[in-house]
Amino acid sequence: MRVSASRPATGDELTLHLVNYNRTEPPRGADGKPSAGGGIKDEKPIAVTGVTADVLLPEGLDVGVVEALSPEKTGAVKLEFSRSGRRVRFTVPGFLVYCVVRLRR
Repeated sequence: MRVSASRPATGDELTLHLVNYNRTEPPRGADGKPSAGGGIKDEKPIAVTGVTADVLLPEGLDVGVVEALSPEKTGAVKLEFSRSGRRVRFTVPGFLVYCVVRLRR
């Protein structure tokens, strides 16, 4: 999984983008080399579950809500979180390929 963070120019928010690259690989080609597969029909992502995040907040950012959004869910899911100083800890719900977590006031 790869995680990147962004902070919008306006508003008190930190946005985390989580991308899960774990998948069942297509069978190797006749030459024994890895196959890129046949596109979307061969994509077989393996869901991520129970990812715990421990995030150091930027100076001045106060968090009151942590929510997750993914294509598999309808709307945002509010997450329970704990805070210690500038650190926020939470567990991300399961997702297949992409999830956004917003930390905001």
